[in-house]
Amino acid sequence: MIYRTGLSGLAGRLTFCRSISGTHSLPVNQTLEILRATNADFEGLFTHKALNELWFKQGEQLIQNLNQHIAQSAGLLEHSADHEPTVEELLAITTNKPHLHNVHKAAGRLYALTSFFENLRPMQTPLSPVKIERPSQEALFQTPTDDFINQPTDPNLVAWISSSFGSVKEFRNLLINTAKAVKGDGTVWLVAQSKFSHSNRPGASQQDYHHHPNHPNHHASPSFSELALVVTYNGGVVHDVERAGQLSRMREIFKDKERMAKDEEEVGESKSEKTTEALKSKKEVNELQLGSVQEAEDRVAFSNRKLIPALAIDASPRTYLVDYGVYGKQKYLENCWECIDWDVVMRRLPERMHQKFVM
Repeated sequence: MIYRTGLSGLAGRLTFCRSISGTHSLPVNQTLEILRATNADFEGLFTHKALNELWFKQGEQLIQNLNQHIAQSAGLLEHSADHEPTVEELLAITTNKPHLHNVHKAAGRLYALTSFFENLRPMQTPLSPVKIERPSQEALFQTPTDDFINQPTDPNLVAWISSSFGSVKEFRNLLINTAKAVKGDGTVWLVAQSKFSHSNRPGASQQDYHHHPNHPNHHASPSFSELALVVTYNGGVVHDVERAGQLSRMREIFKDKERMAKDEEEVGESKSEKTTEALKSKKEVNELQLGSVQEAEDRVAFSNRKLIPALAIDASPRTYLVDYGVYGKQKYLENCWECIDWDVVMRRLPERMHQKFVM
């Protein structure tokens, strides 16, 4: 335990900060443990070999990496609580801290893996078990089927999905096609997003939006009205910290690079003093130029927009190559859909806010 003393006015205040030791372990998934003990397949999705590679071996490696990075960050990583932080808490306290980048990335990869397996359950096949086969190259020319069995039964979830995507069928097609388009290490998330920030919602307090997304008070917030799909890559997560105007600033960076490249080309073609002075004047005007209304809204009106992940689908090649081969991504994703545990999705979702407009 580390003790620190700070002063507030004339009164001394004692603050307790605990250094994180890095003793995380792979979460216990009872379903997967039973399958491992009985040498059984994950019905309808993974063989026993693939399950062992993807969850147990990969999970232990991620845990080892996380603990190693935490140990290497000794003295830099602290948590003001009397317990070791969870993976979600690690993500929150390491966001926007470059010196803790490795810890954040390791925690993000572990969070994506656990989220993926937690929202899956072995396929329910009353008639005959589903065989996990490697499709041939002819599968690339086959038209994907719209037939599926597994679908949410909760009327509120069905209504929310239909409101956001049109129907459960359209949501399934979008989810599979989005995941199929992912190249490399990526995860597709179904998220609940807040339509309005706390600055626009009457009666909302600043404290409401400082809770972690898994905090019960945060889930009780009535600001979430839409569902959406978000893709992250290389261990990225969707609820770390929302940056105001991030996309606008990124667009500005690309525009500045294009402008500088064009200006340098113009200078190379004409090195006259007149051209150089004109470019300098142009740069000064651009730096003083006011942003658009859209850019201002991106920075202010929606600066506290939140995303809560409810479903994760791992679209990385490692998840399907072992069982499905190089031509089997479509089949793997279709089987993933049949194994989604909608009860878990419902538990992760916050309360839905129904928008009402008064004229």
